[in-house]
Amino acid sequence: MARRLDGREYAVLPGGVIEPGESAADAALRELAEECSLTGSVVRHLFDGDQGGRPASYFLVDAPEGEPVLGGAEAEEQSEDNHYQPLWATAGELPLLNLLPEGIADLVVDEVWPLRVAEADPDDWPLVERLWQLYQHDLSEFRHSAPDPEGRFLAGRLGSYAERDGRIAHVARLGEVPCGFALVRLGREQSLMGEFFVIRSARGRGTAAAFARAVIARHPGPWAIPFQNENPRAAAFWRRLAGDVLEDVTEKTIAIPGKQHLPPDVWLAGVAPGA
Repeated sequence: MARRLDGREYAVLPGGVIEPGESAADAALRELAEECSLTGSVVRHLFDGDQGGRPASYFLVDAPEGEPVLGGAEAEEQSEDNHYQPLWATAGELPLLNLLPEGIADLVVDEVWPLRVAEADPDDWPLVERLWQLYQHDLSEFRHSAPDPEGRFLAGRLGSYAERDGRIAHVARLGEVPCGFALVRLGREQSLMGEFFVIRSARGRGTAAAFARAVIARHPGPWAIPFQNENPRAAAFWRRLAGDVLEDVTEKTIAIPGKQHLPPDVWLAGVAPGA
């Protein structure tokens, strides 16, 4: 809930004091109903923490129906200087809130929306194709590409990762929410990071690095990672990551076949240690 109290604006999770004879999980459900007028069920216990010097337990609660409506004592306390407002927040939005206690937002995000990396199966391909459009839109700034008359970017190399042996697509999700893909070419001499993408709302908090680390760790041995210096954020990202996860890193520039008018790609090479 967003709260304004005595001129200070911040956010809190629904919660309160455990009543006699009540479990912590039951108290969480009761407080949710009293404060937000929502009926829920406990999915699981997340973690224990501290709330103003007192022990506190945090639960993931599923409230599949209804809109949050302020109720109970909070509704009665509404005034110009004391105001509550129910709100929803995504994994990307929650750390942006001034959520009290301090530091609790990151703990909640890690528990509720954990990063999951899996090899794409046939049912995942429509998802990868949709994310590909976002990826190509990002790259259009540097590759001077444009969508077709119907507003779609060309699939290009994407289809080869579903059709050819030795090519694998990995999908990243935060909880159940898809957030990116990595297309890898597996060769006799090295693995190649063909394409890599993370949606913008998942960037800047370590998700991309954790995703790339997980993909590289699945294929120990020699690696090559190409990128464009014209994309400064990607260039900085891959140089930093390669230095952390690969051994014996080297760098060289390679001209793009058939596109001599474009700046050459930068290729990082190194070895991912085995388990």
